[in-house]
Amino acid sequence: MRRPDERGIALLLTLLVLTILVALILEFDAEARREYRDAAAFRDNFKATVLARASVQAARGVLQQDLLKDKQAGQSFDAPTDIWALPITNYVIGDGLLNAKIEDELGKLNLNDLAISGDEIAKGKKIQQFKRLFELLQINPDLVDAIVDWVDHDENQEPSGAESLYYQTLNPSYKAANAPLQTLLELRLIKGMTPEIIEKLSKLVTVYPQEGKALVNLNTADLLVIQTLDKHITQSMAAAIVQGRPFKTKVDLDRVNSFQEIGQQIRSLYDVKSDFFLARLTVSVNEVTRNATVVLRRDQNNGTSSVLYYRVL
Repeated sequence: MRRPDERGIALLLTLLVLTILVALILEFDAEARREYRDAAAFRDNFKATVLARASVQAARGVLQQDLLKDKQAGQSFDAPTDIWALPITNYVIGDGLLNAKIEDELGKLNLNDLAISGDEIAKGKKIQQFKRLFELLQINPDLVDAIVDWVDHDENQEPSGAESLYYQTLNPSYKAANAPLQTLLELRLIKGMTPEIIEKLSKLVTVYPQEGKALVNLNTADLLVIQTLDKHITQSMAAAIVQGRPFKTKVDLDRVNSFQEIGQQIRSLYDVKSDFFLARLTVSVNEVTRNATVVLRRDQNNGTSSVLYYRVL
């Protein structure tokens, strides 16, 4: 017959074993849940990344649909009233949701226009356009000189600019590109450019087409961009242009009385259509979100688009 103290010890051992088993089971359950969450996150992350790339096709489709619609109507202009300008909201794509907004890149000033060589008069006019934009944005206009030196093909320094001689004094050192900007992110390498300045510029400038010389689409251009085209364009004149949109032809801008005379003088600088577009895409799969940016060049004949730039975050 067992003594009472032996039965007590047996009970304590039993409770200890049960406690250890419960602890092990709970730890195993927690570890299994962590692995499940990690696996689910990996799965959703992979899906979101793939769907972000797939969503580029949605943007291309919208641009093509818009052009074909215009062709059927016998029109040739791009404006905020077009299909492509309407935001895509919570569009089901695979297992995710797509939100997207397409912007007209030709409604912006092209920084690569500053790479003009051989025509000092034309180059001077472009420089003044950008300096007007910088002044309107309350940014030091002297910074334009540094951009000119970065994109032009020589090592001749502008009055307030910087060529390779300056950049080689930095740590780490590098040379001026002396070539067109590939993306707006490249501005970070240029003397005097800060994240705050680049953020101010990002909605108003572009690097497409990289060879420059594209006309500004006055149907989509910001008020400030319109003002930069000529020193005689006032804020009220630019506002009248914005109010009168959309314009189906360049000649239609002549009906803006205050702009008529100036518009005829600078008609070689603007247009009412575009073939370069930027799409900002956001794809969500459960708790995972992927943001992507794509730049598309649309063929004016059949509406198909080629990808010039793609970046996913």
